[in-house]
Amino acid sequence: MAETNEQMLRHAIARNAAAVLSLPSAGMLRHHKTRFLGECADGLGPGADGLWIEAPYDDAALLDELMSKSEPVGMSFKGGFSSVVFTAPIRRRLEEFTLNVASEQSHVPALLLPFPREFKALQRRAAYRVTLPLENQLAVRMWRIPEHAVLRDRPMAAAEVEARVRDLSVAGMGFLCPPKNGKPPQLIAGQRLRVSLKFAEHEVLIDARLIHLRLVGDNTVAAGMQFKKLERDIEGRQTLAKLTAIVGRLQREELQRRSGEVVFGAG
Repeated sequence: MAETNEQMLRHAIARNAAAVLSLPSAGMLRHHKTRFLGECADGLGPGADGLWIEAPYDDAALLDELMSKSEPVGMSFKGGFSSVVFTAPIRRRLEEFTLNVASEQSHVPALLLPFPREFKALQRRAAYRVTLPLENQLAVRMWRIPEHAVLRDRPMAAAEVEARVRDLSVAGMGFLCPPKNGKPPQLIAGQRLRVSLKFAEHEVLIDARLIHLRLVGDNTVAAGMQFKKLERDIEGRQTLAKLTAIVGRLQREELQRRSGEVVFGAG
C-alpha cells in the first residue's frame, strides 16, 4: 500500500532526511538546505504536534521577523516517488538543539514548525531524459505565473526567470537558474511555471510545476520541473507530439556525441 504524505513526512523526520526551506523576503524567496531533526508535541497547544528542522545559520533576523508575523515558510522533501511540499509558520527558534543522532556536532540551531495539515505530492519524472551540454541549440524561456493565469496570456516581464536546460524529457526538465543581483532566483517548490521551448522548426508552450530545487555555488539554483499532462485534449496531444520530436532530435544528437567520445577515447 502506498504511503500517505503524512506517513512520508513522519518517515522523513525519523531518518533525519534532507529538505529545502524557502523563506519569503522582500518579494523574493531565500532557499536553504536543511534537514529534519525530530518530532515534538510541546509548546504548540493541547493535542497539537510539530516538527523540528535545522535552521539556517545566517538568517536569524529574517526568521525572527517571520515568526513574529506567523508568516508561513515553504518546505519540500523527497518521499517515495514524489516530492512532497507543504507550508507552515515558525513557532519557535532555538540557538542550540541537541541532536539525537551521531554527528560531529552535538547542537545545531533549529526551528519548530506545526505539523502540516495539507500537502502537495508531485510525481517525479519517469520518461527518458536527454542530457544536454552547456552549449546547445535548445532555446528556453521561463516565467513564474499564478494558478489562475491562462497559459497563452503574455506574462509580466518581471516574472521571467533565466534558465539553462540540463536535461529534458516529455515529462519534465532539469535546469539551472543563475543568481539575479547576487541573490537566488525567486522560485519555490510547487510553483507554477510557463515554459517556452524552441528547437529547429519546433516550438512549444508548456504548463509546468516546479518539483524540487537546491542551492549550488554562487546562489545558483539547480531545479527540476514536471510538465502538465499533455494527452488529455487535442491541443495537448499536438504539444506532446512537438515535444516528442524535440526530445527525439536531441536524443539522436546525444547518441552522436557519445559515439564520438567512444571513438576519440579508443584512439
